[in-house]
Amino acid sequence: MTIEQILKMRQEAKGLNKLMHMHVITLDKDGGATVELDLTEELLNPLGLAHGGTIFTLCDIAAGSAAASHGLVAVTLDTNIHYYRPGRLGHKLTATAYERKRGSKTAIYIVEVFDDERRHIADAIFTMFYTGQTLDDLQL
Repeated sequence: MTIEQILKMRQEAKGLNKLMHMHVITLDKDGGATVELDLTEELLNPLGLAHGGTIFTLCDIAAGSAAASHGLVAVTLDTNIHYYRPGRLGHKLTATAYERKRGSKTAIYIVEVFDDERRHIADAIFTMFYTGQTLDDLQL
């Protein structure tokens, strides 16, 4: 599967990606990905700020997309996230994932989240586990 086909597959993903209006913007063959979302009222916590789960999900989709850029099926094995600033209604959040290290079964991804005013919102580290399947195996 080409990087363009993988990007299209990620862009057309259903489920939580679609529900939360998250958009995979870029993928690169070296294990990188960029994912964006516009903060709407549905994605806020009771304080009117971006819900921590919203930001975490954005990071998870970025790390998963970056891992998928190799054409392999990967799932999140472990993660750690640090929240620095709140995301605010009406702003766009962008998560960029970078591959730090990849082995035969696991890979480490660093994810940085910024808003559209370049405020640093969060950082996360993801350990992804490769299941042994390829993305081609998932095609029906």
